[in-house]
Amino acid sequence: MNRIFGGIQFSFPEICNNLVVANLSANKFSGRIDNVFDGCLKLQFLDLSTNSFSGEIWKGFSRLKEFSVSENYLSGEVSESFFSENNCSLQVLDLSGNNFTGKVPSSVSNCRNLDILNLWGNNFNGQIPSEIGLISSLKGLFLGNNTFSPTIPESLLNLGNLVFLDLSRNNFGGDIQKIMGRFTQLKFLVLHGNSYTGGLYSSGILKLANLVRLDLSNNSFTGPLPVEISEMHSLKFLILAYNRFNITIPQEYGNFQSLQALDLSFNNLTGQIPSSLGKLRSLLWLMLANNMLTGEIPPELGNCSSLLWLNLANNQLSGSIPREMMNVGRDPTPTFESNKQDEGIIAGSGECLTMKRWIPADYPPFSFVYTILNRKTCRSIWDRLLKGVGLFPVCAAGSTVRTFQISGYLQLSGNQLSGEVPGDIGKMQSFSMLHLGFNELNGRLPPQIGKLPLVVLNLTKNNFSGEIPYEIGNTKCLQNLDLSYNNFSGTFPVSLNNLNEVSKFNISYNPFISGTVPTTGQLATFEKESYLGDPLLKLPNFIINSTDPPPNEYPKIKKKENKKWVAVLVLLTMTMAFLICGLVSLFACMLVKSPPESPRYLFEDTKYRQHDFESSSGSSSPCFSDTVKVIRLDRTAFTHADILKATDSFSESRIIGKGGFGTVYRGVLPDGREVAIKKLQREGIEGEKEFRAEMEVLTGNGFRWPHPNLVTLYGWCLYGAEKILVYEYMEGGSLEDIISDRMRLPWRRRIDIAIDVGQALVYLHHECSLAIVHRDVKASNVLLDKDGRARVTDFGLARFVDVGDSHVSTMVAGTIGYVAPEYGQSLHATTKGDVYSFGVLAMELATGRRAVDGGEECLLEWARRVMGSWRYGFSRAMIPVVLLGSGLVEEAEEMFELLKIGIRCTAEAPQSRPNMKEVLAMLIKLSCSRPGRGEIPFLPQVDFQDEMR
Repeated sequence: MNRIFGGIQFSFPEICNNLVVANLSANKFSGRIDNVFDGCLKLQFLDLSTNSFSGEIWKGFSRLKEFSVSENYLSGEVSESFFSENNCSLQVLDLSGNNFTGKVPSSVSNCRNLDILNLWGNNFNGQIPSEIGLISSLKGLFLGNNTFSPTIPESLLNLGNLVFLDLSRNNFGGDIQKIMGRFTQLKFLVLHGNSYTGGLYSSGILKLANLVRLDLSNNSFTGPLPVEISEMHSLKFLILAYNRFNITIPQEYGNFQSLQALDLSFNNLTGQIPSSLGKLRSLLWLMLANNMLTGEIPPELGNCSSLLWLNLANNQLSGSIPREMMNVGRDPTPTFESNKQDEGIIAGSGECLTMKRWIPADYPPFSFVYTILNRKTCRSIWDRLLKGVGLFPVCAAGSTVRTFQISGYLQLSGNQLSGEVPGDIGKMQSFSMLHLGFNELNGRLPPQIGKLPLVVLNLTKNNFSGEIPYEIGNTKCLQNLDLSYNNFSGTFPVSLNNLNEVSKFNISYNPFISGTVPTTGQLATFEKESYLGDPLLKLPNFIINSTDPPPNEYPKIKKKENKKWVAVLVLLTMTMAFLICGLVSLFACMLVKSPPESPRYLFEDTKYRQHDFESSSGSSSPCFSDTVKVIRLDRTAFTHADILKATDSFSESRIIGKGGFGTVYRGVLPDGREVAIKKLQREGIEGEKEFRAEMEVLTGNGFRWPHPNLVTLYGWCLYGAEKILVYEYMEGGSLEDIISDRMRLPWRRRIDIAIDVGQALVYLHHECSLAIVHRDVKASNVLLDKDGRARVTDFGLARFVDVGDSHVSTMVAGTIGYVAPEYGQSLHATTKGDVYSFGVLAMELATGRRAVDGGEECLLEWARRVMGSWRYGFSRAMIPVVLLGSGLVEEAEEMFELLKIGIRCTAEAPQSRPNMKEVLAMLIKLSCSRPGRGEIPFLPQVDFQDEMR
């Protein structure tokens, strides 16, 4: 990856005449490729993947042996004339990840030597050409992420060499097509991301004896898990996550002798984890998170000698952690060696979706791996993992020497586990992450935990007691340490100051810890939020004064009162208990006598019943009854019935967007206003409380609707698990969709958008009665109205939409690449965190480059590097392709100044960042001093080789 910018043109005969292999992949090339390679008559292998080429495809590609333009911006239709009957030598054709439209030409069957046909991730539609069945050599057919019709041609059964079939994300619904069970030679069948509801038995896919990998994740299958699947003895990867399977996990699933990955997460499974899974000696991944599993963890899992990635989080498991579990993953070498010898295990498609589920994206250094996942890197990383190569370098306890040994994890968070952590936990030498948070574990933490090659240790919200083991300071590569909300006591171990790599540290709310935090070293770099609720712990003054404490911080206690603080707290607790009981009684009487006439919330409150919170979506929910009253924030009346009518009862045809927050529908109210109706998907009583609190902020607090730079919230709806927001519809779409497009977003509009967003944040931070923190400033949360004005949306949502996952993430949500570094050390969102995110957005506007784009450097790292010598003037390397054209540069000085503003906003220390009023003043000054267009003054001449560097 060289990051070469600009277009390409082979106009030199001495280069092109003898060119056989050209690999220009993973750069930043742009422009068109229509006729660039016409003169390269000897060219056989051409890889242009992962660039920014646009326009139509080169017409002469069929004479090559291998041609890849995956992950570009090519568009248009692929013509029938491109595949000449007598002139197609293709063995590999990869057009994936572009914007091609129309039907797949039937003339592709003229390429009779084709081994791989990859059309994944385009906008192809219509029937799958039956003529593809004539390509007898075809081994891999990738048609996923398009909109093909669900009919599978019978002729494809003639493909006797076909081993990999990907039909994922085509919106196929109903039962799996019956023809699927007749592809008896298949080894890899990928059907994830459709809307299948049944057909597991009638299709016959459970009888495909040669299948190595079966991916049915992200569909709508219901009912019990099929027992028959356990008879598919060749299976190595079974992915059934994100469905609605229920009942128990069959004991027969322990019969998969070759199984290496079992992913049943995000279903509705109940009952106990079957002990028979302990027979799976080749198992590397076991993903059972986010179900309703109960009972104890079976000790037999300790027999899974290859198991390195175990995620049982977010269930209802109880009991203690079995001592036998400390043997898990003790010897994965036989499995890795087998994979090295087995060329049949190939990376084809679906790896990114799978790994994004499996990689804990909230925790560095796992989060770094998450940011670089694209289709090409996914295949490489997947292959490395299967062969025993680690995701990132780790170091053994007491050593700073790094190796790429495998980095396993044990995630048991969000259960009801109790008892002590087994003392021989030090035997788990292949595990780099332990997340045991949000349980009821107690007792002393064994010192042997310091023998692990840890990068993440999260024990938050348990009942651990005793001293924090001194040995944790030996984990030299530890980056994330969270011991908050426990009952640790004794002297604060100064050995923790040896953790020079730690970037996220939290020891808050351990009120029995005493001692002194060192004034130098790594621990001195963290602010007060890392030490809240530790009244006996003495902090350096510069930490005490680092930030204003949040409202729930423990009060300061003078040294002479330290010995009495426990008694004082007990007395206060008893007093508060009596007060609360009295207030509750009074409040109950008031409710009986006079229920409120004008409820602050969505509709008239009723007594909450258990089923109110079990409703998820659909017309069965009480939220969708005719009696629902909607809280409206404007003077125009509309009802919940109007919302249902506007969305055709939340019909899929009305969907305009999906994300972690839920689903957005487009509709029209009776008065003609177009609206975007956002239906949030998080559930639970805590999520409801957060939602109410957020909506109260936006309906009070001096908040004025409408605001010219905020997307207007017309109203909201809440009942149990159902949360609905009604927004003004933005015709211009999202800034994220056009930020890299220099034609649709010229330079002057970029400055205007930066000012618009700045004005919105100034209003939220400085002009409301209480400051409102957005928490998730990013390009996709900036929408454009019909006049092109930027409007900020989703302010306040970044926190409460994740409450349902509070055992995994903190109160402060956000998006990788935009999140301020201090958020890894604190649960306290601040306006300076928004300033940081705005700085990243300003850099995106200045360069046209994304915050995280899969490269070796994220945008912020690149900007800091190239701007390091800004005082000496700027070089051509700083000016992105979006501003270059025929030697002329539009507003290059503005680009330079906007980058400088972005650098200031993203200072590591929050106190070093300007506030949004200061940022807006800088932007307005920049806008008012626009120079004329022309060639850059004092721009040094830099040749092509300089740009490559």
